[in-house]
Amino acid sequence: MSVYIRIVMKIINFVVLLCVLALNSFAQAPSKKLNNNPYKNSQWYFGFVGGFNYSLINVINDFNVIEAANPLESDLYQKTYQNKIELGTSYGLQTAYQFEQRLVLGGGVQLQQLRFTYNQDLLNSTDGIQFQHKHRISYIQVPVFFRFMIRQVNSSMWNTSWKKPGIPAIIPYVQAGLNFGFLMRANKDVSRSIINEQYTITDLSFSEEVSGLLNNFSFGAHIAVGARFRIGNVYLTAEANLNQTVTNLSNENTRYANENLVNNAYDVFDDMSATQLSALIGMVVPLKYLSTKEFLPIEL
Repeated sequence: MSVYIRIVMKIINFVVLLCVLALNSFAQAPSKKLNNNPYKNSQWYFGFVGGFNYSLINVINDFNVIEAANPLESDLYQKTYQNKIELGTSYGLQTAYQFEQRLVLGGGVQLQQLRFTYNQDLLNSTDGIQFQHKHRISYIQVPVFFRFMIRQVNSSMWNTSWKKPGIPAIIPYVQAGLNFGFLMRANKDVSRSIINEQYTITDLSFSEEVSGLLNNFSFGAHIAVGARFRIGNVYLTAEANLNQTVTNLSNENTRYANENLVNNAYDVFDDMSATQLSALIGMVVPLKYLSTKEFLPIEL
């Protein structure tokens, strides 16, 4: 998978160069008036987006290797999912097509991390034994979205003049869409601790690659609120994004396939989905210009 990462990084570097060139293209006014034509009524954008996310795991069905002899004590062996903040990263490329002053269709490709931890306690007559499982799961996410720009419609957009219409420098928006996820890799760090009233000793730790225990494809939906900022001929976006996975992340057919986890950590994955809250910053450049000589972009 490292080959794919290098390809994505090269594309991102190209986009950064494109943005730098656009920042330097504060064009002089065209020397002659431009004719009114439908070409001015839409715009394509291309750029990159990145930020951080926080994941909350939702258990659909729980599974355990060790079951309590007394059904009344079954809760003692359940996993405890940690709700402390463990931030993952999201970054990638984005493209959008604005076909009306308030309406935008978009999509992209992102490398996204899912990070979470759960503990499992095993009790005996003298000591408590606790296993801690830390997970780092990476997906290639392909989001598609519909965006509504919250602004007044300008009835006199582009006329026969080259002059830019009055477009707000900051435009808030709401957004909704679908996410398609493709598993890249998944790692689990396991540690075992013996807990006594006087001491805690970590006597076992190891790492496992657990991609085979997860489904290769996931599907979800998202909603977002944000704003678009104009800086010269470049646009910045800032948004808060809530994504809910609706498919099971765990592979039911390979749940017990990892013998090291089953025999030494007494662990199998629950059926689960994920809720992710992301904070994302993006930079996009327009791809359509009224004049290629002066690089005056079509602005909507």
